[in-house]
Amino acid sequence: MANQVEREIFESYVRRNGGRVTPERLRLFDEIFSQHGHIDADRLYRAIRQDRKISRATVYRNLELLVDCGLVRRQRLGQRRYLYEHVHPGQAHDHLVCRVCDRVVEFMSPAISALQREIARAHGFDPAEHTLKISGICVGCASETEVAATGPSHRRSALRSTLS
Repeated sequence: MANQVEREIFESYVRRNGGRVTPERLRLFDEIFSQHGHIDADRLYRAIRQDRKISRATVYRNLELLVDCGLVRRQRLGQRRYLYEHVHPGQAHDHLVCRVCDRVVEFMSPAISALQREIARAHGFDPAEHTLKISGICVGCASETEVAATGPSHRRSALRSTLS
């Protein structure tokens, strides 16, 4: 179950903005806060739909509420879709994203955090948040690409150019 303080923040935000705290909203809240990583809206929809009747539009609208109240972060980490994650106050992390399979790896680096603070201080800037996404190719996709590149047709053309 999600942190009670975060649930109270969400319920208060919904009411303050003229909404009702419905079982569907609370189920979405519980589902996203039970995740330990990034999740897309369709996966959330499928997970919730198993035990509660809910529309896809309701999932998207309520994800926006969670983003607006600051409890959830929405990021386009891969090329295909937005991903959501619940926010852990004071626990900044960055992302490595594979351009081939859209795999997302979270990492924390005290050195990067220190460098960001140093840069902000040098420019007289008070940072509120940061986002660092490093795009590339993961080791799994790189090795598959390597195997494909050394397949029979590649070897034949390499042999032809060696013999010429």
